[in-house]
Amino acid sequence: MEQQDQQQQSYILYTQIVQRKVPGYIQVIRFMLYFCVLLFTIIGTLAGFWWGMLAVSTLMFAWYVYGSAKVTYQYTLEGTTIHVTRISGFRSRPKTELFVELELKNLELMAPEDSQALSELEAETSRAEPKRIVYDVSAHDPNDICDVMFLRGVGEESGKWLKVYIQPSPEMKNWIRRLRPGRMVGYVTDGESDF
Repeated sequence: MEQQDQQQQSYILYTQIVQRKVPGYIQVIRFMLYFCVLLFTIIGTLAGFWWGMLAVSTLMFAWYVYGSAKVTYQYTLEGTTIHVTRISGFRSRPKTELFVELELKNLELMAPEDSQALSELEAETSRAEPKRIVYDVSAHDPNDICDVMFLRGVGEESGKWLKVYIQPSPEMKNWIRRLRPGRMVGYVTDGESDF
């Protein structure tokens, strides 16, 4: 039976995309740069070529700033491991990097970020040695409550506590609940499941 469970887990492959919200200050900077582009273009029509070049350069810089601030997280659940990939930059030349690997076998607790169930592990891991690592791979939207995972790291982070802010879809939550029964607390369930 245990061998059959391991075979089923090895076939799990689920992917989810989470778009990080662009911070407000980046939007303000972008607006100011576009205003400068407009101003330099108007001055350039009156004062000459170099102002026009400055307008084009400012426009390119505005695109670069906004493109750098656009970040997407891709969660890939493969077996019992969630691979979180960070994708940033422009669509034509995206920068992709493996951001963190979360081994669900090492999951101690997962709960909504406003849950009281997190307080004990929060206190324990904040004093831990070596120091815990905190990752925020959520949408960074204050209007959208995310989930918090406490788990032990793997690879280079082996032996360290990880605190991860994450926003899994209902389907991914169902997979996590199935793979690590009893480790998810503070969720309202309707008794229905996809499995």
